[in-house]
Amino acid sequence: MPGWKFYFHGIGLCLTAPDGETIDVDDHGDNGLTIDPWFFTQRILSLPHPALPERRLLAFLPTADAMAAAIRELTREGLLVRNEHRHVFRVVPEIEENAGAFAAIDFSDASLRARWAEHLGDHELLAVERPSAAAQARAAAQRDAYKRYLLAGIANEATASAFIEPLETVLEPPEFVDVCAGLIDASVNATSARAIERLDAHPDYPVCPAVARLLARVDPALHHPYAVHAAARYLLRRGIERDRTVDVVLAFARVEVVEGYLGNPFLGELALLLLEHAPPHALAALRRGLRSSTPAVRTDVAAALAALGQAWCLRELLLALDDAATFEESASVRAALSWIGSDEARAAVAHWTQTHVLRTTEGPGYGWEEIQEACADESLEYEIEERRAWADATRPGIDPDFDRVVWG
Repeated sequence: MPGWKFYFHGIGLCLTAPDGETIDVDDHGDNGLTIDPWFFTQRILSLPHPALPERRLLAFLPTADAMAAAIRELTREGLLVRNEHRHVFRVVPEIEENAGAFAAIDFSDASLRARWAEHLGDHELLAVERPSAAAQARAAAQRDAYKRYLLAGIANEATASAFIEPLETVLEPPEFVDVCAGLIDASVNATSARAIERLDAHPDYPVCPAVARLLARVDPALHHPYAVHAAARYLLRRGIERDRTVDVVLAFARVEVVEGYLGNPFLGELALLLLEHAPPHALAALRRGLRSSTPAVRTDVAAALAALGQAWCLRELLLALDDAATFEESASVRAALSWIGSDEARAAVAHWTQTHVLRTTEGPGYGWEEIQEACADESLEYEIEERRAWADATRPGIDPDFDRVVWG
């Protein structure tokens, strides 16, 4: 398989084609017949040129979450066989036995496409293959049924988050805003956060007042910061209730430990939101982020500062390196400084590594600090690329000596 890349993970192997297609599978001792829903959805989304069956799947279930929710539904109905590991599944034996025959179907044959559309009840496809007034009416009825299916999923707390994005193509903008408002007013959780994120993706949609209402009722002692970050970003981008929004972000950024975590997993994102929209309030949060007890937060902030690449970013990374006592604490900062690559940055990293000791284990296996050390550069580089567009958009509004500005 020339050009393909591979990497092993846990009990599995992931293959990636030159065009981005992925094949990921765990070894459950059955020659790959057990399917992980996440691996399946990522494969479907990775296909650069999906065949007809995959195109039809994506037309109805365009996101990984929607596909995974449908897989759980099919499993409950007995149409998929749940494995003892519960989150994975197999297709029913009859389909397993005929998998080769299914794969060999030539969907370039118009008559076969029409037969399969008819057999599966895909009236939208059938209306294309065999157009008629009656076929168009059945296709319209199918679209109505699909809309009801998605709305029913939204009404179910267990699946609501998964069906928000698919609804965007079904509802008119005012309808979609109203549906999201209901989810946002109902709770402060991952579902309300997802609803806000999808609204935020459409700056041309009507403003949703429920977002400001959510920010007015959150409590740093009670609520996870995910929905708060989503709401604050939505409001700040639109210039709505800016001062109150900044106050709420600062309050949640000051939380040291979020319930269920060892630290504050959103400190980095909150700090960077402040840097983008309210620079006078950002520096303290950024400094805490570089020194956070949560590795992902340290990586978020270090990558963002490296991507920005301004003089103050280098100074802050150097200060954070001076404060770090272990290889684990300094991994992202050292990777960021190495990526910046200035003489001062390289010298600081070299001096630090020469004066500190990496904690190693005698085995078998490796300790967390060893693993993080091995992955830090690659992980940081990936995050920098992810932050590049943000950095390019944010940099013009940030003083190169941001850390030395005296705010009036």
